Amino acid sequence: MSVLYQTTGIVLSRRDHKEVDRWYSVFTPDRGKVEFLARGGHKPLAKLTPHLESLAVVDLLLVYGRYYQTVAGVDRLKSYARVHGDLSRSVLAQNALHLVDIGTRADESDPYIYELIEHWLDFLDQDVTLTAERAGFLLGSFALKLLGLVGYHPELLSCLGCRMNIGPGQYRWHGLRGGVVCSRCTSIDQEQWFSARPMTDTALKLVRFALSESFDSQLRPHLSGEDLTGFHEAVESLMISHFPTIPASSLRGACRVC
Repeated sequence: MSVLYQTTGIVLSRRDHKEVDRWYSVFTPDRGKVEFLARGGHKPLAKLTPHLESLAVVDLLLVYGRYYQTVAGVDRLKSYARVHGDLSRSVLAQNALHLVDIGTRADESDPYIYELIEHWLDFLDQDVTLTAERAGFLLGSFALKLLGLVGYHPELLSCLGCRMNIGPGQYRWHGLRGGVVCSRCTSIDQEQWFSARPMTDTALKLVRFALSESFDSQLRPHLSGEDLTGFHEAVESLMISHFPTIPASSLRGACRVC
């Protein structure tokens, strides 16, 4: 027996299915990530799928079938004109949505992730200038916030080993364990912490700032080459260690068009 229901969502990804159908992944505030099939969605004259092809908040009418869900109706509620009209913003937005798609599982409700996506798209829809370096930093900030929401909030103040507060320059970064470990612990038990890597104080400050501050605030910090590299290495090590699927490209590589 089919069950019809209505929800609101933001499209994360799509993929073609067979000759004319198309699968969509949408994040909703009440049901989390939802995956459904649009029958005939790959046809040039498909009526429903044009609303699902671009960055927008959409109202969905979905049907539970025996094996999967299908879309029965779509209405666009909100569009992002500046994001649509600028290739660099569009690429930046899509890369963040890709991180949500590979970093979350279907049918796990989380309204905070939905709010994060909305804040991200609202920020990119503003009249701001973004260099490639700034875009990479912003995407890293999005990834950190997402990691925190899915349960992998990094430890940035206390040592992962002894739990003591860390001092400037007296620590290393451990992506697999998720945070900083003090120099004393790494010297006492070198085998346990052998994969810990050096990290500058400024790079750690960037990680703290990116995780705690709004996207608008991310436009303020000065981004030097060495510290930005350390920031990206820290964030990417967390993603590689904890995401269900490893991203195909680095945070900096994903923003090269920006």
